[in-house]
Amino acid sequence: MKRKLTLPAIALALTVGFTGCDLQVDNLNEPDRTRALAGPDDVETLIASSYLKVWEIGHYWNNANFAFNHMSSRHTATWGNMGMNDLGREPREPLPNSASYSPSYVFEANWGDAYGGISAASDGIRALDEGLEIGPGGERNARARTFAIASQAILNCLLALWYDQAFIVDETVDLSGELDTVDYNAVYQYAVNKLDEAEAAARSSSFTLPDTWINGNPWDNNQLADYLVSWKARCAANLPRTDAEAAGVNWGKVISDAENGIRELVAIGQDRSSGTPWWSGIKIFMQENNTWHRMHMDWVGMADQSGQYQDWLTFPTEQRTAREMTFGDDKRFPAVNETGTLGEPVSPSAASYGPRHRYNATIIFRPERGTYRQSHYGDSRYDDYTLSCSRCEFGAMESMTHQEMDAYVAEGHYRMGNFGAAADIVNKTRMEAGLPPAPSNPTDAVPSNANGECTPRKRYDVQGRCGNLRDAMWFEHFENVFNVFGGLEFWHGRRNDIMPAGSALQLPIPAADLEVLQRDIYTFGGGEPSSAGNPIPPAIVPGSLDAALLRAAYSLERIQRSLAREARAANADLVVR
Repeated sequence: MKRKLTLPAIALALTVGFTGCDLQVDNLNEPDRTRALAGPDDVETLIASSYLKVWEIGHYWNNANFAFNHMSSRHTATWGNMGMNDLGREPREPLPNSASYSPSYVFEANWGDAYGGISAASDGIRALDEGLEIGPGGERNARARTFAIASQAILNCLLALWYDQAFIVDETVDLSGELDTVDYNAVYQYAVNKLDEAEAAARSSSFTLPDTWINGNPWDNNQLADYLVSWKARCAANLPRTDAEAAGVNWGKVISDAENGIRELVAIGQDRSSGTPWWSGIKIFMQENNTWHRMHMDWVGMADQSGQYQDWLTFPTEQRTAREMTFGDDKRFPAVNETGTLGEPVSPSAASYGPRHRYNATIIFRPERGTYRQSHYGDSRYDDYTLSCSRCEFGAMESMTHQEMDAYVAEGHYRMGNFGAAADIVNKTRMEAGLPPAPSNPTDAVPSNANGECTPRKRYDVQGRCGNLRDAMWFEHFENVFNVFGGLEFWHGRRNDIMPAGSALQLPIPAADLEVLQRDIYTFGGGEPSSAGNPIPPAIVPGSLDAALLRAAYSLERIQRSLAREARAANADLVVR
């Protein structure tokens, strides 16, 4: 159903986006419209600033990033900050879409940032359309216009990825009348058209971006165009709300765009004391092991070889506690459970060690908020950035990686039935981690080693079955696409139907905006519309008598495996060497 938004409501809704967050710091460098449009240089600055909203949505902490990563069962925490305690609670509850909700920025920030950036870009284009010349004879007009269209495109893509509906506003829209919201598919199609328009404009021009527009990247026009091609892949792959919707994606186009676009984006962080916007909250906090972050047991457990994860699954959720595990051949995980022990950095990306995980003896999260969220293991791929100094965030910050693009290519091949091609991509990082190649036959299990250990095991599976190619593909996504850009983990989980049951699959329009618009407040998740189904593979139901028997059987099996290993070791000692 279409929602009608009038101009006063839009204006106030955009204001809410900037002021509704109690932790949002006003940026005095953001010009108002009158001052921003005072002259050519001001308009150019306004257009350049529109991309900062893309960065904020993808990298800041005071939005949906932390809570929805937790909802995807990758990151875990119990803190009330960023909505993590409420949105990560199990069983899942409806999203608390209320203007009075303390961290209401979970709902409001991406909405307000997107429209703030779109407004800046549209105002800039409108000024150009009215004859403004930037530089002598308008020599910088093409660059400014192209960059503005690019920001419009990416921000509309992000609205489509996060929200169930939105309204489309640009320099062509008559704001004196009424505007209709459209569903996320229509917003996505508009974004794709804008991406095409921006790419064409870039390729038909010749310019170089100032290195402050995407900090540290003085791209030429073709590099910017290639970046937009990669966004086409990112948008298309991540739009689906379910596996059924994902089946309808043009995966051949996704593969082409992921292979032919830019493969890395690394921005340069700066000292935050200067008021710079170029910092990454997800890289500061969502891998900081001592306070803010641990890996969810549903992630770590796929690599577990001790049977502890499967045993953990057999208990009722509220009775689950952190377990110490062993990881067999996977070098990315710590070889011993000693505090501070790290896995090996075997698959580095442009600005990280790549997946490497740390054992922590201390449990840092509040038990009364759910011991099922406690974990001994944390990710440490961005230690160089996190530890550069105390919250000053110097250094390189990746925002798009070749591993992310490869993941889209692998998934595309898998969904199109090209299982051998999918396996080739998946096996690159598997083999770097010390694991045997996953089979190209999608029904075959990944190989086990001499000790009967296999990685990954099926997620949520109390039987501990070895995974197949699709499980391996999912697991390599977990390992190689973490904290690159906010939302990637959540979007991957929902389109593959592996989110915990009841998880919301998208954000509603923020309640503060609905109140201004005099619309009914609605929400998702926790049994409300747009809730994830049950992701647990067909197996014995946890908590049943069968599960209790299964737990006993697993204990016996672990003992038998241990005795077999001891026997092999004893025999090995008898061999002359």
